[in-house]
Amino acid sequence: MENPTVIMLTDRNDLDDQLYATFAAGRDMIRQTPMQSENRSDLREKLRVASGGVIFTTIQKFAPDGHENVYPLLSERRNIIFIADEAHRSQYGFEAHVVQGDNAAEAYIAYGFAKYVRDALPNASFIGFTGTPIELTDANTRQVFSDYIDIYDIKSAVDDGATVPIYYEAQLARIKLRDELRPTLDSSFEEVTEGEELTIKERLKSKWSQLEAIVGTQ
Repeated sequence: MENPTVIMLTDRNDLDDQLYATFAAGRDMIRQTPMQSENRSDLREKLRVASGGVIFTTIQKFAPDGHENVYPLLSERRNIIFIADEAHRSQYGFEAHVVQGDNAAEAYIAYGFAKYVRDALPNASFIGFTGTPIELTDANTRQVFSDYIDIYDIKSAVDDGATVPIYYEAQLARIKLRDELRPTLDSSFEEVTEGEELTIKERLKSKWSQLEAIVGTQ
C-alpha cells in the first residue's frame, strides 16, 4: 500500500491513552514511533502528510468548527486506514438532523461523526472492532464498515481458553396474585391510565391480559 497511514480511532480519552501507550511500547516492532493528536488543529496537521505514520485520536476531534456541517478535506489518498475500536458507539451519522441551541429560536443542522471523518479523508479504508454489532435503521455496523472480515465468537474464546464455558439453566419464576387484590385491578388500571388516549389504554389492557394469562398458568 505504498507506506500507508494508519489511524487508530476511539471515542474515549482513557482508551486512546491506553492504546497509544501499548503501541508506543512496541515502537521497535512497528518500526516507527506512533503519534497522539492533542487537539483538532494538531490532528489536522498530523494528517497532512504524504505517507506513513501511526496516529491515535478520538473521533470527537473530527467535529467541524462552529455550526458548520462540512469538515475540511485533509487528504484524498487511498492508502489511509482507519482502525476503529468500539465501532458500534460513535461511528454513525450520515444523515442531517436539527440540533437545538441554548434557546428555542437557535437551531442548526448537524451530522454524526461518520460523515465528518469521511469529509476529511474520503478515500480512506475503515476497519471496525466491536463485540456488539448492531443493525438498526439509523445505525448499522455492516453498512458503515461493510461485511465481516473475521468473527471471534464465544465458542472460539472457550476453545482457546480465553474464557470459561458458559452454561444456561432455565428457571421458572413462580408468580401468584392474591385473590383479595383481583377486584381492585380494574379500578387501579383506570386510575393509573387516566388521561391516556383510548387506543393506548386498550393496548395496555391487552398487554396486561397476556401477563394475567401467564400468571394463571403458574
